[in-house]
Formats: sequence, C-alpha cells, structure tokens
Amino acid sequence: MSDFSAINRPDLLNPDGSMSAAEYRRKERELEESCRQFEGQIFGKLWKDMLKSARSVGGEEKKREYGPLEDTVVEMVSEHLSQSQGIGVWKVLYDNLHKQLPVPVK
Repeated sequence: MSDFSAINRPDLLNPDGSMSAAEYRRKERELEESCRQFEGQIFGKLWKDMLKSARSVGGEEKKREYGPLEDTVVEMVSEHLSQSQGIGVWKVLYDNLHKQLPVPVK
C-alpha cells in the first residue's frame, strides 16, 4: 500500500523545509505511482460494481462459481490499465498533489 503521508515528512526535508533535487524527483515518482495505484483501485471497484449490477438485472444474482477468479482478473486488468494509459484520474490527482511538494534546493 502506498504511503500518502510521505509527501510532507519532516525527516526527509532540509532544516529550511526544502529537499534536494534527487529527493524531489524520487518524491515525484512515488507520488505518480501512488496516484496510478489509486486510479487502478477505483477503476477496479467501479468495474466490479458494474458487473454485479449487470448480473442482477435478470433477477436475483446467482451463485458465482468463479467469483474469486473474476475479481482477480478485474483487479489485474485495472492495475494494468492504470499503469499503461489509465483513464486520466491519476493525472488530475497528481497535478493537484504535486503542488504540495516542497521546493527543491538548487
């Protein structure tokens, strides 16, 4: 699971509240990865809910013999989509959170 609190951890900052350029780039990569993971989890949850709704349209939902396998496939596909192109939610989240990173020391 991603550590979303890592953005403003005081032990990673210089005494003046800034961080080195290398640390800043590392934080940017961590933030991007966290945003992509979040998008994958949200997309997977939406997909599972849509599949559940589609199955229940014809009446009561029947026993799912391969339910765990279906859920695993949905999670894997969601993760793959978010790591490749994604649907864009990660980028919006990243752009908003990126503004909160401390300014790197030059």
